[in-house]
Parts: sequence; structure tokens; C-alpha cells
Amino acid sequence: MTEKQFLTYWYRGITIAGGVVVAVAALLLVIIATARSILNNAKRAIAIANHIVTNTRPIWELEQTNVVAAQLLAGAEAIERHAAEVADALETPQPAG
Repeated sequence: MTEKQFLTYWYRGITIAGGVVVAVAALLLVIIATARSILNNAKRAIAIANHIVTNTRPIWELEQTNVVAAQLLAGAEAIERHAAEVADALETPQPAG
């Protein structure tokens, strides 16, 4: 092998190795950009999920609301019964004494 052939192969090898390094670097940059995009999307998804949790919390409290509403209804019915008893007592003529 002559010196000229050796240098030709050497430069071709360096060029190919350089191309491989550039390709790997480009792929690495694409991977980093993709990972950052995934991270940003995950952050937005978490923020949206937290917003959904906040907005749907009253739905999960609906059972407690129904219990309190039933208690209020029972109280209102008791007031109605007592008011009716008082009204009946007031309407009943009192015996002359």
C-alpha cells in the first residue's frame, strides 16, 4: 500500500467516522427534544388532572349532601307537624270555664 492510498483510506475513514458522530449527535438532540416535549406534556396533563379533581370534588361530596338534605327534610317535617298541632289546638274551642 502506498502512502497516497493510505492517506486516501485514512481520510475516508475519518470522514465516515465524523459522519457517524454527527448522526449520533443529531439523534441524541432529537431524543433530548422529544424527552423535553414529553415532560412538558406530562406537566400539562397533571395540571389538567388536578383541575378535573378540583372541579369534580363536589360530585364526590354528593352523598354527604344527600344525608344532610334528608336531615333537613326530617326537621322541616317535624316543624310542620308541630305547627299543625299548634294550629289545631288554637282552632279547637276552649271549654268555658
